[in-house]
Amino acid sequence: MTTPKTSQNIVVSEKKTALNSTIGEVISELQVPLSTKIDEYILKLGYSNAHVLGILVQLLTNGKVRVDFRDYAERLSLITANDRMTRGDAVELFDEHLKTMNSHSGAAGESNVTQKIVVQMPKVQLPKTF
Repeated sequence: MTTPKTSQNIVVSEKKTALNSTIGEVISELQVPLSTKIDEYILKLGYSNAHVLGILVQLLTNGKVRVDFRDYAERLSLITANDRMTRGDAVELFDEHLKTMNSHSGAAGESNVTQKIVVQMPKVQLPKTF
């Protein structure tokens, strides 16, 4: 019998590359549990954000995904090709991860979580020159 796939027992390869300074410069390469990446993205992108789900579904259905941030890009890929799954299974895995995360934090109704929603980036004020 096989162990059910969870975000804790799926390992991903993460490769970060610079976008601004030296384009293509590798910042870091490591292997981490998928649960660690989900938690990191939830903190960066907002609690239970649709972007996190989109990233996860792409990774688990195709085996790889590239996520671009302002200064760097992350390329995530599954270490084991057998960890690929259907979209429905990927969504279920994400839901289970959130349930596990909520039970560990003791949050019952998520009323203590403040979600940050960025509609438009603030306008950059350039210094006036005379």
